[in-house]
Amino acid sequence: MIYNIEQKDSSDDIQTTTSQTGKPKKNYNHDKKQCKYNVPTLILLVAACLVGSTNFIVGHRAHYAHYTQYLLQPSQYHHATQNSNRQQRLSSLPEYQGPMMQAYLTSLLTQSQPYPRNKIFQFHPGSLLLSPAQSFRHCHVNMTTYGTHVPDSQSLLAAVSDNYTLIYRNIPKSSSSTGRHVIQDFLEGKDRRIQHDELNHLVNEMGYDLISFIREPLNRFYSSYDEAFFRLGPWMGDGEIVADKPKVKKWYHSVKYKMEKYPYLYEGMKSITDYRKFYCPSDILEKGHGAKCNTVPSIDDGTLTKRFEQFVRDYDGLDPFDVHLHLQVSNLVYGQSGEPLPLTALYNASNAEREWQDVAKSKGVIIPDGDITHGRKISRRFNVDLVTNGTKRKICRLLALDYCCLNMKLPEVCENGSNGAKEDDGDDNDDIGVYCKMRQSDDGKVTIEDWR
Repeated sequence: MIYNIEQKDSSDDIQTTTSQTGKPKKNYNHDKKQCKYNVPTLILLVAACLVGSTNFIVGHRAHYAHYTQYLLQPSQYHHATQNSNRQQRLSSLPEYQGPMMQAYLTSLLTQSQPYPRNKIFQFHPGSLLLSPAQSFRHCHVNMTTYGTHVPDSQSLLAAVSDNYTLIYRNIPKSSSSTGRHVIQDFLEGKDRRIQHDELNHLVNEMGYDLISFIREPLNRFYSSYDEAFFRLGPWMGDGEIVADKPKVKKWYHSVKYKMEKYPYLYEGMKSITDYRKFYCPSDILEKGHGAKCNTVPSIDDGTLTKRFEQFVRDYDGLDPFDVHLHLQVSNLVYGQSGEPLPLTALYNASNAEREWQDVAKSKGVIIPDGDITHGRKISRRFNVDLVTNGTKRKICRLLALDYCCLNMKLPEVCENGSNGAKEDDGDDNDDIGVYCKMRQSDDGKVTIEDWR
């Protein structure tokens, strides 16, 4: 809501006449009668107007003081109340553009300006003038909604280097294999479980740095699904892959029920060879080089992609069947409470080698170019180029919490929904888009989350 101070147009009270010399002369009318004022009287009138205006401003200051520094046009700003209809609210939401809106929202979140009482704000992901780590410190993970994404535990798995006072919290499919490799091979660390109390002690009292790597959410979802699809395939229950892995077989049989709601995913597949025929060139399969299938481009003709898109249509994002489908932010919060971990920094997984070199350098360790060789670089098995825009937008909505809490700008295809275009691949919410929510809790803390 923007409060504008309107000044009454007094043109109706002023008439212009022409004097005998031909020069215009103003006559002031009052109650349709012409009046003449001497200089002292005019001075008193002006003073009275000034006093009245001052009282008007002071009387309304509480309503507009928060907005005068970043005064925006109504088309640039939108305020919504919690009880408004979601569809109506989002469909009418205008674009947020310009640095003033970004500065205003950021000042509210960091509480450098007082937060307007009982107000809730909507904004686009990537609108804050904060780094991902700074933004994440204000993230609210609703455990009623996203509890299945967050491990229900008082400890977490991390790679720890005591010699270099560094803790790396890995996120699956966000360069996690590379991170563990660097910690173990260059920074004298190892994987271990850390109790939450110990983590707080190490970071807040012993000066340890707690870091993690994050990835663009849409691209990560492609990789996450690909990995989850492989891990939950029927070949994990029996066959060559698990012949010497009894624990993997046991795990598979304990979780395979989660795939019952997606029966179409593995149609025509019983073995890993059946699966590979969908994406691996025949000349490689004929030579018995199945392992090489993951190093060459997929030959998927759209069959695997169509199954992926059907899964996206059926998936509500709240009951992931594998840990790789968990949101990134769910790996960065305390189990049970959902409160953010005391992160020092977040780095870009897409530039993992350079970022890890910088991290090591800050600890006094030089990693030469090319020495970071470990990492699971696997070709994607379904054809991402065939994924439709409607499917991409649905994925962005599923991942809204990541985009909002990590302050990541949406891919262009997801920025404004379908803009009213009717597409066969879209769903009923395709024209809504992705939005974030900012609000203040009863204890005064200002948080951000996705707008559901």
